[in-house]
Amino acid sequence: MNRITASILIAASSLFAVVSTASSLEAPAVVTTTTSTISTTTSTTMSSTVPIPPAARCPMWWSLAAAEGFTSDEMSTLDRIMFRESRCDPSQTNLQDPNTGSFGLTQINGFWCLPSRYYPNGYLQTVGVLSSCSDLYEPQTNLRAAFALVAYSRSVGIGQWSQWAWLDSDSADS
Repeated sequence: MNRITASILIAASSLFAVVSTASSLEAPAVVTTTTSTISTTTSTTMSSTVPIPPAARCPMWWSLAAAEGFTSDEMSTLDRIMFRESRCDPSQTNLQDPNTGSFGLTQINGFWCLPSRYYPNGYLQTVGVLSSCSDLYEPQTNLRAAFALVAYSRSVGIGQWSQWAWLDSDSADS
């Protein structure tokens, strides 16, 4: 068995374990993500383990969030955002928000994928995260967009979670 096939089998078995565990009533204690990078000459496999506390409300999305770049230190805040914004449901929409509404797990506002003066195709399109706002209903794309917005906020010095302003003023998860 070559390394690429082994990496794919490891990734598939990890995904099956997470899906099987996520469908049960108990949250898994740990999620392991496996990412494979294939080039023409080598195959590299990296694994990261993210501990999931029993109080996690959206544990089914933790491995995907880790695969998109969120660290274990960021995961509890992200979990809180996903629960508060969508109750862990990627199909949620809030059309009462400005700029055509907010979408998906983390309720990314349409502002980030609409044309603007500085980003004629939309910010998230310009940085290669998505093609249109409707892509935000796909959990992986939504988490990738959330990660891009956290990185953007850090880069301009406005606080990494600034798109979710209620985090600073509200400690309740209602």
